[in-house]
Amino acid sequence: MINPSSSGTTTPNGFGDASHAALPHLPANLAEPKHGFDFRRFWHSLVERSWIVAICVLAGLFLALGYLARMPKLYQGHTVLEVEFQEPTVIATDDSAARMRSTFLASQEALRTIEQNLSNQTLLIRVVRSEGLTEDGGRALLGQSIASGNVSGATQRADQSPGANKTQNTAISTPLEEALGRAMERMVKPVIRRGTRLIDLYVTNRDPAMAQRLAEAIGREYIRNSIERRASLSEEALRYLLEEEERLKTNLQKSEAAVAEYKAKTPDALQLGGGTAATGSQQGSGAGSGGPRGGLVEDKLQELNSKLTAAKAEQLRLEGEHQQIEQAGDNIGSLLAIPSISAAPSVTEAQRSVTQVEAGITTYALRYKEKHPKMMAARAALAEAKEKLRQAVMAQPAILRNTIEQTKATAASLQGALQDQQGVAVALNKAAIGYQELARQAETDRALYESVLRQIKETSLTKDVKTNAVSVIEHSPLPNSPVSPSPAKAIALGLLGGLAAGLAFVVGTDALDRSVKTVDQAETTLGLPVFAAVPETTDEGPVTRLKRRRRVFGSSNYRVVVETPESPAAEAFRNLRAALSLLGPEAERKVSIFTSALPNEGKSFTSANYSLALAQQGYRVLLIDGDLRRPNMHRIFRFPDAITNSSDKNSAPGVIDCLVGEADVASAARPIPAGEIEIVGDNIAVSGKILTATGGQLSVLAGGRRAPNPAEILAGPFFGQLVAEAAKLFDRVVIDSAPVLAVSDTLLMTPYAQTVCIVLRARKTPRPAVRRAISLLMSSGIRPAGLVLNRLRRNRGVGYYYYYASHGYGAGEGSYSRSYGRHSSSDREDNGA
Repeated sequence: MINPSSSGTTTPNGFGDASHAALPHLPANLAEPKHGFDFRRFWHSLVERSWIVAICVLAGLFLALGYLARMPKLYQGHTVLEVEFQEPTVIATDDSAARMRSTFLASQEALRTIEQNLSNQTLLIRVVRSEGLTEDGGRALLGQSIASGNVSGATQRADQSPGANKTQNTAISTPLEEALGRAMERMVKPVIRRGTRLIDLYVTNRDPAMAQRLAEAIGREYIRNSIERRASLSEEALRYLLEEEERLKTNLQKSEAAVAEYKAKTPDALQLGGGTAATGSQQGSGAGSGGPRGGLVEDKLQELNSKLTAAKAEQLRLEGEHQQIEQAGDNIGSLLAIPSISAAPSVTEAQRSVTQVEAGITTYALRYKEKHPKMMAARAALAEAKEKLRQAVMAQPAILRNTIEQTKATAASLQGALQDQQGVAVALNKAAIGYQELARQAETDRALYESVLRQIKETSLTKDVKTNAVSVIEHSPLPNSPVSPSPAKAIALGLLGGLAAGLAFVVGTDALDRSVKTVDQAETTLGLPVFAAVPETTDEGPVTRLKRRRRVFGSSNYRVVVETPESPAAEAFRNLRAALSLLGPEAERKVSIFTSALPNEGKSFTSANYSLALAQQGYRVLLIDGDLRRPNMHRIFRFPDAITNSSDKNSAPGVIDCLVGEADVASAARPIPAGEIEIVGDNIAVSGKILTATGGQLSVLAGGRRAPNPAEILAGPFFGQLVAEAAKLFDRVVIDSAPVLAVSDTLLMTPYAQTVCIVLRARKTPRPAVRRAISLLMSSGIRPAGLVLNRLRRNRGVGYYYYYASHGYGAGEGSYSRSYGRHSSSDREDNGA
């Protein structure tokens, strides 16, 4: 009895596991490796999908052409404005308002404010009104032709006086003017030139003459509006100043009369500084003679008050430090923290001595030990210095108390002098209070009156000056060519947009594609070698192209090793035969299983052609159809009496019959005729004197009748017995099994095989599915030997997909061709000739 569950380097059928010896151990958890951007892969994906990029580029081109055909041509008027640092004026003023305005004009905020005002709705309505754009309902502004009469009329209106424009522009705007202003707002674009004080004013319109006209009008109307606003403000300010001048003049006359009357009645009023407050004619009539006496009284009073305040502050400070001294007691450290003690000269000198002795001890400590005479002398000096410091500190409280007593005596003396001086001041103050109030009022009225007079003079001189900080330095020429749409820019953007969309589509589809597309990708992501890369057979040979629409199992070109031996697909299976022959000793690679992760990957196609390639090499090969759920070998080799998926016991025997003991391998296996295997016939071999492999034979063990429980049958010992019997009768045993992820049959068969190969369908099989299948095989103790990449497309990028293979090498020279005999005869005739 054979144990089907045993595994390891020796399989249950007694053969060594060649796949284990060929490759190192792989991790059970196969994760997607992380790699950087593969430019080579992206390039070949781009070449492969270049038609998509071409369609996107053409679509972008057509969109750009449609945009150019649909969008109207726009012309641009261009005017350049300059903003000065300050407004030009005929009078040099130094008032605060002028300084503030000059500071504002010199800032970037002023430039941005002017930039925003150039596209202001109110200004644009003013332009509409001054240019008469509402006379034709706005048709000229919106792109229709402008009559010459309208142009001349607009020029005449532009030359009107500012007063007339002022009356016109202050009217309430109509709905049409507001609508045209909003439409014009989309045409105007002011831009500040970086690093300059220039503003470029761009105006776009369908009519070049209208674009030029609007660019000139907007700049002109902005300057005119600024001048008018300033003139209006100057008139209002002048009117207000004249009214204020009359009022202040009356107040000043009354104030001066009151001061003179009070002075005549009370001469002593000047003793406290009244003379210094008097102005005008009072200063020249004797007020100045009383000023020095009154000033001395006030100055002396202030001086005494300041000295008394300083004395009291010093007394409070010293008393506070005295309280700290009493709290500190004999604590030298706390006493030194008091400012008056630490600042005392004797204490400062004692601290310096202590510091010097400590520094000397630090220096001695680096040279001598503690009991060295110098160290002992230095420490005695330190103790003496600290004692002197303590004595100096303890002597300071008594000194501080003496200082406090002296400060108190000084404060009392100053207090008495201050009281005496205050008595003198109070006596004089009674007479001076009224005079000082009248004098201050008169001085205030005079200062206000003089300021108003000065402002009236400046406003009168500047109100009619028509200057502005903004000026036009470059007028708009008549545009000759449209600025929008730009054909070159639109076409370039369309092409670039289409190219970007195509590239994004290629990158997106490549990123979302989870299939295996290349040999390098398969080996990198799955960690297994690729034994063969089988190209797509639908692109091979005239027979295939005629029958491309009916790809069934019985059609021509399915057994490519025999039917199209010169094709790249047939050469790929010969490469597979050579690769598997190098895995180890011949005794360790007799039994091979071909499986896949999912259905329709090409495992039956691979198994059949690999078996044919082995038979062509001279081996006796048994091909077992191990896919008991969906057997296919009877259709590939066209067995006419094979009935698949049937429970009829009278059908041709197959795998099920051998497993249940109703037939043996020798009787159930069907030999394939030599004519369906050999490439070079006997007549060619004899006539051409060619050494060929002889004795090759292929037998096929089809699925046979249907099994109700294939998994349970395979789980028993019978499949191992079947493989062991087949290995004795044949040189090679090839098993076509079911997909790993579809059913569990393959996992039950693999313990009896020496080599397990996984077939992938290029550009279809998902990488996660393959990794899952490999993980299941490895978890059961079986590790695949390698991969077969099936149905690779033979289009552009062939070097990328096929390891730089040169398909068709030697084509036309007679290699692997059924016309070899004819070629050889013609060659001999040519040589004879």
